[in-house]
Amino acid sequence: MRMMDLAERGPQNRRALTLAEVKALVFDRWSSSVESLTLDQRRLLIYLSKFTKVSDPERAREAVEELMNRFKLKEEHAVMIVNILPEDEEELRAYLFKDYPLLSQQDYKEMLNLLKSLRE
Repeated sequence: MRMMDLAERGPQNRRALTLAEVKALVFDRWSSSVESLTLDQRRLLIYLSKFTKVSDPERAREAVEELMNRFKLKEEHAVMIVNILPEDEEELRAYLFKDYPLLSQQDYKEMLNLLKSLRE
């Protein structure tokens, strides 16, 4: 999927984006004119450079889709988990337990294995 496809969607087709996808969109659009960016745009670039933990936007989207399909997470929760990349079960459980109290310990382990693959 091209990154521009994400940007061309209208308001009726909104979807949550991972930081990796946002970074790809922003860099595609602004990389040729860095000198003319406003202060806020530059700050956004710096923020994305510092806090985006997944380098490949396509792998990030695939992980979101897998979390949604395998574990029945809502898209916004799956995106949050991919953006944060929790490293242990306790951290992951802290983000998900309120909305998904029936997830098993095995589910958490499988999610962590999926997230671990994004770090590599």
